[in-house]
Amino acid sequence: MNIYKKNLFIMVIIIFTFIFPLQKVYGEEANNSNYRVYIIVANKLSLLDIDNMPNLNRLIDEGSIGLMNVRGLIGYTGGEGFATINASNKSYANNESSEFHNLNEEYRNLYENRTNFSSADYNIGNIQMGKLYNQNENNNYSPYIGALGDSLHEAGFKTAVFGNSDTDEEYIRVSALIPMDSKGLIDYGNLDNILMKDTKYPYNLKTDYDKILMEISQIEKDTALIVVDTGDLHRLSSYGNFLSADVFDKKRNMILKDIDNFIGELKDNLDKENSLLMVISPNRAEERIDRSRLAPIVIWGKDIDKGVLVSPTTNKKGIVTNLDIAPTISRFLKISNNNMSGSSLQIIKEDKAMDYIVNINQRINIVNKIRTKALYTYGTISILVMGVLILLFVFKINLNNKIGESIKALLLLLYTIPMIFILISVFNINNLFKFFMFLTAFIIILLFIIWQWDKRKLLNYITIIYFILIVLDLLLNNFLTRFSLLSYDPIIGARYFGIGNELIGIFLGTVSVMSSILLERYNNKYIILSLLLFSTILIGHPKLGANVGGTLALIFTLFYFILLIRDGNLSLKNIIITMVLVGVFIAALGYIDIYINPNPTHLGKSLILLNQKGLTIVENIINRKVLMNIKLIGSSIWTKVLFTNILVQIIAINFLKDNMKKLLDKDLGKGVSIGILGSIIGLLLNDSGIILAALSMNLITIFILFRILHGEERFTE
Repeated sequence: MNIYKKNLFIMVIIIFTFIFPLQKVYGEEANNSNYRVYIIVANKLSLLDIDNMPNLNRLIDEGSIGLMNVRGLIGYTGGEGFATINASNKSYANNESSEFHNLNEEYRNLYENRTNFSSADYNIGNIQMGKLYNQNENNNYSPYIGALGDSLHEAGFKTAVFGNSDTDEEYIRVSALIPMDSKGLIDYGNLDNILMKDTKYPYNLKTDYDKILMEISQIEKDTALIVVDTGDLHRLSSYGNFLSADVFDKKRNMILKDIDNFIGELKDNLDKENSLLMVISPNRAEERIDRSRLAPIVIWGKDIDKGVLVSPTTNKKGIVTNLDIAPTISRFLKISNNNMSGSSLQIIKEDKAMDYIVNINQRINIVNKIRTKALYTYGTISILVMGVLILLFVFKINLNNKIGESIKALLLLLYTIPMIFILISVFNINNLFKFFMFLTAFIIILLFIIWQWDKRKLLNYITIIYFILIVLDLLLNNFLTRFSLLSYDPIIGARYFGIGNELIGIFLGTVSVMSSILLERYNNKYIILSLLLFSTILIGHPKLGANVGGTLALIFTLFYFILLIRDGNLSLKNIIITMVLVGVFIAALGYIDIYINPNPTHLGKSLILLNQKGLTIVENIINRKVLMNIKLIGSSIWTKVLFTNILVQIIAINFLKDNMKKLLDKDLGKGVSIGILGSIIGLLLNDSGIILAALSMNLITIFILFRILHGEERFTE
């Protein structure tokens, strides 16, 4: 009981510490000198557009398609998505910091005056390169800007860019961010004299595709990477407010036809055995016709089979990131991929690739649309149920009756809702009606089971099922949860595989409750040690859970349990020993991740960066995690959920002293204690630790309340 109180007190202190300041793979050839990569930028392209583009459809039939996360440092539009493609990590850029020009005498002098670099051998330069670096000075991802361009130039390869998205009032030349080097220089291209006047098009401007094709033919033998900004879709997007829906659609179809014809002409002029062609939209789709924030990416060329794209970055069929483009180009050209954090694109054969991509796009969008509202609703209901129980405890209402039985049923339902979120995601739910239909059906079935079965046994069974489901999900490459509300969101892009903080919270709470149940039944410490060790390895393994923060939380629960069964305490000596053992465990996982895993996870990549750039990387990681936690604690429903759980437990301790003492002084109390400690560590060491801690504590609190209301701990007046 005393250990339990200490842990609960620590949780309160941590929350208040946070809250008070807030008040104020392909292309493996030895001879690659004749290989060329072509990137066609069709910004604002949507999956819906492809139906009207026969040449692009033929490209897909002969190549591969995927959905690309286009997020830059903070959003899904503007120059940051373009800059991120050519950087080591998420970057920021806008039109002002991306002012590229043909380097005539005027712009060459201006560029050299501002940068102090020689531009004698280059035709295109960014005269705002200093501003671009300034915009990323406080970027906690510490991006290496121009990573792809530098690798190409270091290997002796040339780059080129053609086209722009200019309007009649503004330079929009962010596509040049893709091939530039770290000095903002590109070997060949034309940005200033590549548009033609046409009154049918937005701003009376149209990309001159014939001129682009002609100029490409003049330089392509000497160039390894050629980027073409088609421009017109982007101009239409900014011009759209002046157009009715009918006129907008008419102009869009006209522009799509132009782009498709250009794709067909360019493709017909390429030697597939020496070429890699990509069609990408570095920004999200046109919002007026498609609300998706994932954009299509199509690749065609040497060794590209028909299918869907994936990468080790995501390990999610059909989903890739903008950070994967540069490593893909590097691998095709067999040049260095230093300073690139993504992975080369891979292909999974799929006969109906387009149908598959359309389907997962719908499912991902549905989950993204309802995730926040559904979890908010669950959190709110949890708070309300806990609030009612607080009142019942304070006013000492007799619950040894039908009211008590109804509350136990409600607690069981609340305990099981996250499992329902997991189970319904197995079905092909691609619209809101299907989601609510399956959710309602599962809740009705669950309520029927709750009223028919012994509730205490049912709680034990549900806990075991939770554990089995999450273990199976990790062993089966997230087959059960890849479209779950509790899993990671490919649109947000914080994580693509392994286990996210929501499921870590559920898993940690489950392991805690399961430990309590097993200790009570078998009183065997070795069973619990095995359970905790297995759980820690499962969550920490680079190919399974791959969650560093969750691993640390579980490691601490493991070592803390060892202290508890030895009747130890949290002395300075024990804390130091625990920290050393945790460090050794993480180092071992990091070694496995770097030297055995061909595509290191966040842990391995962070350790590699630590070796390369020193403690600055640690500082940036800590800053990101702390800032995210502060943001979430200040605005998230989970802060209220966590506070409510703590408050309920405090009130239970004070108003139900005998019941709580009887409950927690058993071996069962050890499981609850390690769960609270794990929640504390998870809160501190994860960038959305408040979610982890709230979900974990919610399950633990429900378990405590249920046991008080049931059996020998039943609450009476």
